[in-house]
Amino acid sequence: MRSTTTLHDEGVLRLEGAIDRDSVRPLIDAILEHSLEGGREFLRLYVNSHGGDVDQGFALIDIMHWSPIPIHTTGMGLVASMGLLVLMAGQPGHRAIMPNCSLLSHRFATVTGGNHADLIAARRQQDLVHRRILDHYRRYTRLHDDQAIERELLQSTDRWLAPEEAVAYGLVDRVWTPTAGEAL
Repeated sequence: MRSTTTLHDEGVLRLEGAIDRDSVRPLIDAILEHSLEGGREFLRLYVNSHGGDVDQGFALIDIMHWSPIPIHTTGMGLVASMGLLVLMAGQPGHRAIMPNCSLLSHRFATVTGGNHADLIAARRQQDLVHRRILDHYRRYTRLHDDQAIERELLQSTDRWLAPEEAVAYGLVDRVWTPTAGEAL
């Protein structure tokens, strides 16, 4: 009888759709489980996400950084907003995108309400989030100052990128092109 191998058994993780607590929790659990089990050279995270909750995305990124097992990332389909930040956080040298992947980089958006004091507190949080995002881009791209990052990748309008542009900016390391016998 043939045993069934699962994606988990092979160290394959998938982030698809919105980034929220429900999509991030099983990924964090899987990274923690693999880290406890040991014996794996790397994990592979496939990202096909339009983005979502910044705090949940950074929770996943923090666990990716903590993991003693390197996490290789591959973008496919649509990788946008917080999904792009997760893709960028993969092990340097092992961040790839598929040739037909659509990529979007932009400033985060939020809705704020409340009294004057609430608005002041919310603005402080928004400034902290923007700073965290700038620092993330600085860490993972070839752009090393805030003005260049904002001018090139965090413009006031959506910034769509071709796969080759993502490589040129250092968002990813390569566009995956299939060769005989090569696995991603």
